[in-house]
Amino acid sequence: MLLDVESNEDLELIKNSLNELLIREWSSFGAKKHEVSREKVLDLFNKFKELGVFQFIKETSLTNALIINELLGENLLPGIIATTAMLGVESPATLGANYVPEADKAEIILSPKGIAYKDEVELIEVDSPDPSIKMFKIINGNWKASDLDFNKAMLMASAQIIGHGVACMKEAIEYAKTRTTFGKPIGSYQAIKHRIVDDVISLELVRSRYLSNPKDAQSIFKHAYRKALKSILNSIQIHGGIGFTADLDLHLHLKRVIALEKIFH
Repeated sequence: MLLDVESNEDLELIKNSLNELLIREWSSFGAKKHEVSREKVLDLFNKFKELGVFQFIKETSLTNALIINELLGENLLPGIIATTAMLGVESPATLGANYVPEADKAEIILSPKGIAYKDEVELIEVDSPDPSIKMFKIINGNWKASDLDFNKAMLMASAQIIGHGVACMKEAIEYAKTRTTFGKPIGSYQAIKHRIVDDVISLELVRSRYLSNPKDAQSIFKHAYRKALKSILNSIQIHGGIGFTADLDLHLHLKRVIALEKIFH
């Protein structure tokens, strides 16, 4: 990432611990992350809780919390971990305006109308754009006032979306270095080079909005969605020399970003 964000000891400690956990417990699933069992997802959730990731997000600065959420998006964490991290709570939680993901695993649900326990909300399962998460439509609920800020959660979701975009651009850059055509890496051609540079800069410009001036969460979220979606689609196109394959997790990042847009739409 290009944007220079001042780091600190606490942030580096949690990032290093989180990376070790991901390497040990998650990265090995590769492009099969959507096939991980419910038991493994909940086990991983508990390991995140034990590590103090959710507590850190709750108690740290907004900038630190956003950076951790970027990392969660980049690593394509299970939906219930992603939504709980948006809220910075330690119990499984989800959120949404009209649709909520992972309500079957959540204990609490946040909407713009307030907060409610899952059994206080009438839900109906609907088709999900992301095969790794279940999606539910909110029919009605017994909502109560909450200290949790829906707009702040939308900023966290924006950071996750950018994380998804960054992950796909990293894969595109590495592929452009190794894939050759006419005896040269495809990354040496201006059409590919300029596309990658444009997308990386676009993602960084969104980061600059929520890291330096996190105002108007809805506008930032829409901006993040547009730029990340474009960068992911371009990454898929750059990989077009080998076809669109389930051996890559690009399509999972794409589907997760689409799902996130749905819950805040």
